[in-house]
Amino acid sequence: MTQSCLRETSLGAFGVLPDELIIEYILSYLASKDLCKLSQVSRFLHVFSRNDLLWRRLFFADRNRKKTRIVYRGNWLLTYLFPDPEHDAACAAHPLVTQPAQVQGVMSDYLHRQWVRSTMFFGHFYPPPSLPPVHTISQKRPVNLTIPVEDYQSLDLTTFYQKYAYPKKPVMFRNSGVESWPAWKDWTLDSLTAKYGDTLFRVANIDSDVEPSFELSFKDFLHYLKYNKDQDPLYLFDPRFADTVPEMATAYKVPKYFETDFFSVLEEDDRPPYRWILIGPQRTGASWHIDPSGTSAWNTLLSGHKRWALYPPYMIPPGHDPTSPKRMTSVEWYLDIYPFLHPDMRPLEIVQHPGQTIYVPSGWWHLVLNMDDTVAVTQNFADETNIMEVKHALLADKSETTQLHRWEVLTREIPKRWPDLTPVMVASPDELLLAKLQQQSSWIDPNAAELSLEWQQRAKQVFTPFADGSDLGNITQIHAGQNMCFLSKVGFVKFFMPSHDGHTSFVSEVKANQILLASAEQKVQDCAYLLSIPRMLKYGYFLDAQQVKISDWRWPYIITEVENPSKTNIPSAVPLKSTPAASLVSASDFMPEDESGYEILLSPILNSLRYLHTLDRALLEKLPDLQPYDSTRRSTSYLANCLESATLNHLRWRVFPKHLLELLPKYLPKDAAEVFDPITYGHITATLIHGDINPSNILGYLDEDGNEDEDEVRDRDEPDEVKEHEAQAYGRAPLFRPTSLIDFGDAVFESDPLIDIISVFITIVDCQQDKKLCSRLLDYWRELTKSSSYSGSAGTKLARRCMWHVLLWPGDGLSTHLVRCMPEIGTMLTWEQVEEEVFGWWKDAHVEG
Repeated sequence: MTQSCLRETSLGAFGVLPDELIIEYILSYLASKDLCKLSQVSRFLHVFSRNDLLWRRLFFADRNRKKTRIVYRGNWLLTYLFPDPEHDAACAAHPLVTQPAQVQGVMSDYLHRQWVRSTMFFGHFYPPPSLPPVHTISQKRPVNLTIPVEDYQSLDLTTFYQKYAYPKKPVMFRNSGVESWPAWKDWTLDSLTAKYGDTLFRVANIDSDVEPSFELSFKDFLHYLKYNKDQDPLYLFDPRFADTVPEMATAYKVPKYFETDFFSVLEEDDRPPYRWILIGPQRTGASWHIDPSGTSAWNTLLSGHKRWALYPPYMIPPGHDPTSPKRMTSVEWYLDIYPFLHPDMRPLEIVQHPGQTIYVPSGWWHLVLNMDDTVAVTQNFADETNIMEVKHALLADKSETTQLHRWEVLTREIPKRWPDLTPVMVASPDELLLAKLQQQSSWIDPNAAELSLEWQQRAKQVFTPFADGSDLGNITQIHAGQNMCFLSKVGFVKFFMPSHDGHTSFVSEVKANQILLASAEQKVQDCAYLLSIPRMLKYGYFLDAQQVKISDWRWPYIITEVENPSKTNIPSAVPLKSTPAASLVSASDFMPEDESGYEILLSPILNSLRYLHTLDRALLEKLPDLQPYDSTRRSTSYLANCLESATLNHLRWRVFPKHLLELLPKYLPKDAAEVFDPITYGHITATLIHGDINPSNILGYLDEDGNEDEDEVRDRDEPDEVKEHEAQAYGRAPLFRPTSLIDFGDAVFESDPLIDIISVFITIVDCQQDKKLCSRLLDYWRELTKSSSYSGSAGTKLARRCMWHVLLWPGDGLSTHLVRCMPEIGTMLTWEQVEEEVFGWWKDAHVEG
């Protein structure tokens, strides 16, 4: 009989279903007696019913939780049948032990995969060697980047803050003196058993929804650790170990870089969990996560080896789905996702050895896999480098009612001990409103699975009047900045959040679209082609005045048409591909990799900016103001307003290191006219400044035929191993072609066109010191302003003027992106050094370009 016939005969009607579905989603609903009866029906059902995963779940679902002993018997079926120590003799004499059944003819890819993962040896599971860097115009990061390793004894505190803490870069420390800790000899598995064998520790049980954690004596856990063959083993992960055994709190020492912890001002009972002892066998670890409450973390390994993988905050780990009911383990991610990643998408990786300490900055995604039996200690902390992240997390966390109380204590105590942090501790009206929204409803809870569906319904409600009774199709959420944005067949809707001057941004965007509508007939000059600039369809408030008490925020919104360029109010000299609105994507995930890609992206952006910057200024006087209108968003009065609040803003945002923030008042200009004065110095006053040119605000489509094929890749002038890898990985990778420019929420009227050029350089060009690329930007600026020099106003150097614009931008986004692109800013001692490094070479770029 063939294998397929045997399976069909053995499973009957269930034979059409895959093995995984039968075991995980059907048999998992059966009680123990039913599984035992089912095991007698056929050989396939016998094997399926004896699956250890099913009996592990049954054990934790049915066990008496008052009992503190778990006697692991080598598999969970025997452990279920003989749970107590007094059952030892009965277990040893049972036929399952003395005469185990041998079942022939059962083949299952699912069970084989489960067996492989349960028995695979990870002791040599090291990251693959890095490929040579791929030298393209985009300077994309070398594949398989490793985390830097520093010597603890030689790296002083100041250098650590400049190189790693302020730029938020992970680092591994060696030679950190762990050998002198009492824990070095007292926390071996045998020593822990001898001293604390009967002590109960908290154990994580990732596979159980019924009992995700429980207390277990250390000797029972060690017995399990030695003999288990689980795919997802139990993991001793105890946040209260120092309360249970106070002497363990003094067995290790907090590394010198992390001794400051703002949460220490809280009473011990008020503190969130912040320190853990971690003990587990190979295959244990932690799946993708960001440390809670905006904290950073350090982890010191005492024995064993851990493989770390990290992604920065702006990247979502491939394959990670926080809404999925089944959490992907670190083993599953490495075996199912990692092998298929394009090299550019692989995480930063490193293997941690005993005596080593890793630093994981706030907001970094990280995954940990224990390669063998490990013992480690870790702590989360808050300091001046992550206080803004901590602030936002505590104010926004509605899952814990104590979080707001913790923030109130921090705002009272931190200024007493660290006076320079006073500006950070003051919550703005926007932040307080956001916190209130989080506490009262599911309007802006990023962790709520139902949030996306609720917002899609709200988007559908405002789209429906424009659908003319036809189907709206898929309503797709677009991640563009801080606001809630959705695409449908009829257009694009943005709901403005209360953060970042949400109402001012709403007014600004409506005003910008009014100008664009009024200028629809204006002649377009000297353009290869323009990005479609959306035609405004409607603006208003989602909640009326009677509903405003629901949230204290009326959710202003604007609907714009984002469809084929042929339908836009701005003509296009070059026909673009007909693209339905719902199929548009942002440039965020499809940035160019070579010169031709940047040409495709930058040309329409610069031509679109020329159109915006040279609109008829008389339009501004003809259009009625949208009340209340922020009149400061014009020319030098706008810059003066930004100048007045710049120092305080940067002290609150804490993007730049402390030593640079202290020099900020001296560095900034005393008068807005030093930055830009169009009347005195004769520069053109651009009609409409976009204000926030970044990849999220560039929409387009993926041209499946737009990239080179394998033969073209192999013809490149690059090392053979790089070309071969690229040829296999890429094939015909789609090329991003921009069609639309969105988001005028930061628009400025009658101001400096240099603002948009700086935004393009930082967020799209990623601060690359590529002279040919940057000469395009400089040529544009010189032509537009009719300037024959680069001196800027009042003899100020262009580099300084550019740096001032970055610092005067009213949000933290531009500064944050700059530091992300150039983390070495943290090591610079003066703003003059920063301006020279970021913008000082622009003149040479123009000359040589």
